[in-house]
Order: sequence, then structure tokens, then C-alpha cells
Amino acid sequence: MHTKLFRSCSAPCFIAFILFLLLSPEVSNAQENRESRRSLTLSASQEHTGNVFLDEMGVHLSFLRHYESWLDIENYKLDTGDLLGFSIEGNVQAIYRGLRVNSQGSVLIPNVGIIEVKGLLFYEAESLISEKINEELPGTQTRLILEQPRTIQIHVTGNVPFSGPQLILAQTRLDQAVFSAFFQKENWISEDDHLIQLLPVKKYPAEFIESNQFALRSISITRSDGSAITGDIVRYLKTGEKDSNPVIQQGDIIHINQYYDYHPRVSVSGGVNKALEMEYHPDDTIDRLITMAGGTTFDVVKDKVIVTRSTTNGLERLVLDDSVSIAQYQVQPNDRIVIPKDRDLQSTHNAQIYGEAAYTGRFSIEDGVTTLFELLEMAGGLTESALPQAAYLTRTQPGRTEYGFEPAINPTTLRRTSDQLLQGFEYLQLEAQVSQNRVFVDLNDEEQLRSVRIYHGDLLHIPKNEGTVFVFGQVNNPGYYNFDESASYHHYIAHAGGYALSADEERIFIIKSQTNSWFKPGDVPLEPGDLVFVDRVPFDELQASRTYDLQKRSQRNSNIQLVMTGLTTITSIITAYIAVTR
Repeated sequence: MHTKLFRSCSAPCFIAFILFLLLSPEVSNAQENRESRRSLTLSASQEHTGNVFLDEMGVHLSFLRHYESWLDIENYKLDTGDLLGFSIEGNVQAIYRGLRVNSQGSVLIPNVGIIEVKGLLFYEAESLISEKINEELPGTQTRLILEQPRTIQIHVTGNVPFSGPQLILAQTRLDQAVFSAFFQKENWISEDDHLIQLLPVKKYPAEFIESNQFALRSISITRSDGSAITGDIVRYLKTGEKDSNPVIQQGDIIHINQYYDYHPRVSVSGGVNKALEMEYHPDDTIDRLITMAGGTTFDVVKDKVIVTRSTTNGLERLVLDDSVSIAQYQVQPNDRIVIPKDRDLQSTHNAQIYGEAAYTGRFSIEDGVTTLFELLEMAGGLTESALPQAAYLTRTQPGRTEYGFEPAINPTTLRRTSDQLLQGFEYLQLEAQVSQNRVFVDLNDEEQLRSVRIYHGDLLHIPKNEGTVFVFGQVNNPGYYNFDESASYHHYIAHAGGYALSADEERIFIIKSQTNSWFKPGDVPLEPGDLVFVDRVPFDELQASRTYDLQKRSQRNSNIQLVMTGLTTITSIITAYIAVTR
């Protein structure tokens, strides 16, 4: 609500505007017999058929703070500072807004008088106010509204970031009351020289709760009468148990200790939705800890819990195998609670088939037991257009083969003890990347199909037989050409426009579609899906070619010089021999 609007509007206009924003739905019209009606001497709105009383200060104060939690109105006791409102229906219709309970615990109702409500439950106060109004205005019914709970003062102590007095609204619970002691944040906006506070949403971040920096499971609360209770914020946030998150009262002193690594802990893991390790609390039970961990997963072993702990006598292990012993077990400090899982219930193993099968998709298997032959049977076999010799199986779990689980080869680790050249390792690395955990299979080979085991996540790819051979490399028209069972590789090269100028007719290769392996022509038969590659005569870069020419000339000159030197030496020997023999 803008303050300028407060100042500029006339009384009727102002009240109409407030009614538009704040009032409950219109009160029903008065009875037709106007002679029986009694009216209050109050300001009336031109847009409302009833009478309205508005305490402007009370409404303005209600704008400054917003109550963000659910109120237990049946157990709410009124006291100084509560902001009330009520409506009157019957012979007289009226709405009262912004009535505050004063310091004496009373509320002043125009034309009715002062009514003391301090210490009364909300519905007790409603009954009393209705009775008083009915004495003055017979034939009316009153409905009380708590527009804004009162503000109370508490004190937060201990090793927290922001200790000291805190102002909270009545019936605030422990988690909201101590929020500002950890996350003190206040946003303000300025509006016509007035500061309006916007309270932040009080939500504890999960990482703060699970950091175990503060003893949030053993918070002590000292009442103004000297009595003491405890609170467990972690349990409340995890389970919603209100008993562990009590309502804070006027004058409460809340003490929160720092939590250290040597303090006792408790953990729950295994078949729970979120494993937890947290501060130990004497009231912990196994069922309660499981609830705090989000409950059990679908694959747990029923009525079985394993508890381990470290004691002065060493490690202890306890197996609870029935619901009674689990319910009666008293959790001890530093207990490690494990909820076992039933691996047989996790059997969601499956494999997928793509391509030319009668039914493609994801099929259930027994991990490492189902064979490729059985998988194809489940898929209804191959279609007429399948290319069975080009199929392959992809393992999604590295190292898994039909012979079991083997560690994947890492060429980098082989360098330590090898004298291999760098190029050799680079080639080995490339080979490992190209394979991509593939298992090449021939779907026409029933013996192989029965020997290959299928594992969870395997993918069977069955390509389509396009009835073509791909010719590329140093040919004039590379591309796909129809397969002819009686034709040789020369036939496909001829259809591809023959050899290009740079072709090396001595380096022609057949690349098999199944394994991408290279063969010389004549070593293997050509099949649909195969590739014919024509290599080229090696060529040099210009500068390298010139350097090579110079090296050849230099080598030739060196050879000539060597020959001349040899001839000179031989001539000298012959001359010396002739001179000696004379």
C-alpha cells in the first residue's frame, strides 16, 4: 500500500480501496424489513452495503511483517499485540479490521466496549466477543479473524554465527525461530521515506543440514518458568515430526552447541533412498533413521538389518533378522546401520537390438547367461533384408567379452616397460579407439551365436543389405555400385570410371564390412557391404622433392668421387709394383 495513497484519498475513497484489497467477500444484503434493522454509527463505504470500521494503524502494522507458517488456531492463545478482525452478520452487518490487543490484554470494540481477551484460546475469545456484541445488537452472529499474530522476543545463544535476541511471531516453531541465527538476511525497500521489511523465505539448504557443523539434533530450550525441553531440527526437516520441532514461547532461551568430529554419530546406508551420517540422538530408533533416510528402496531384504560398531573390545557386528528385534533395538552412539539389498530383485538386465530384426527394442536377459542365439529368437529372427555377416555387438561395459570380464587395454601404461617407438603406441591407441568394445559376429554362424554370452546393456546392430559395394580412392567416379556375385574387383573399378592418374594399381584392397579389416584382392570373396579401395602413388611436397633431388645429386657426386679415389689408389699400387719388380 503506497503511503501517498493513504494521504490523498478521502475517507470513503480510502475505505473503498482498503475493502477492495483486504476485505473478505461482500456481506449479504440486509433483510427486506428495514424497520427491524439497527445500524452502527460508523463510517460507511459507498461500495459496501454494510458498515465498516477500520483501524488504519493496525492495518499499516500488518503490512510490515508477514506470517509464513501454518497456525494451529485451535490452540492459539491471544495476548498483547495480536491483530484481530471480525465480521457481524444478521440484523446488523459490519466488518471490523485492524483491532489490536492492547497492553492490558483487552480489545476496544466501538459501540460495544472493552473486552479482555488475554490468555483466552482463539475460539473462546470468539465466543466471548460474539456474546458481548449480541447483547448490544441482538440477532447477530460474529466471526473472529486473527489477522496477524503478535511479535514475541526470544534469545538464541551458543556457538552460532548470529547469537542474541530475536523477534519472531507467536506460535513460531523452533526451526523458524533459530533461522536468523544462521542465515541473517534482511531485505529492505524504501517507499516514500518509509522502510518496508521483506522477510526472506526461511528454508534450510540441504548442504547446511548435512554438514554436521552445529548440534541441530540436541537443541536445548529453557522456558521463562525454568522448565527445559529439547528440539531436533534435522529429524523434523527429514520426517515432519512436530514433536521434535516445538512451538517457541515468549522469553525462551534457545541454546545451540557447535558439533565436533569426535562427537558420537550414527549412520544408515544400503537399501535406503539417501544414505545419511549425522549426530547421534538418544531417541533414535532404526525405523526412525530409515524414515529420515527417505525410506527403503524396493530391493531390500525384508526384516533384516546389520549393525556394526567400534567398542573398547574391538569391532562388533550384530544381525537383526526379525521385525520385533529391529523395533526393540536401542541405537547406540557410533552405530553403523546397513540395510541389506536383495540382488535377485535387481534383475533388470536387458539388451537392445537395432536394425534388421523382426522385433527391435529392449529385451530382458540373464546377465552373462543368455546367448546371442536366444536373443535373436526373442527378437523373432532376421528380416529378409538383413546383412547378417556385417552385424556386430557393442559392449557398453568396457572389458566385458563373451569370455568373461577382462580389464580394458590401456596402451599408455604399456610404455613403461617397452622399447616400442612412439608411432607404434600411437597406432595401438588408434586401434583401441576404433574397436569401441565391439564383438564382431556372423549371424549365419549358429555355433558362434550359441557361444557368445549377452551382458546387461549390450547392443546388437544388424545392418541392412543394400546390395551394393562401395568403391573409393583413386578412381574417377567413387560411389556405391550394385553387387554382382560373379564379378571381381576389376568389374567395380571399371564401373567407377577406371583408375585415376595417381592410382597405384599394385595397391588395391578389399575392406570387409563386418570387421573393417583390409585384405588383398583374391584373399577373400567380395560380399555386399564390402569396400574396394584403390591407393595412390605416394607424392612429395615441392620443397621435400627438391631436397630429395639435391640429396640424390650429392650422393651421386659422392659415389663418383669415391670411384675416382679408388682408381687413383689402384693406379698408385700398380705403379709402385712395376717400379719394384724392375
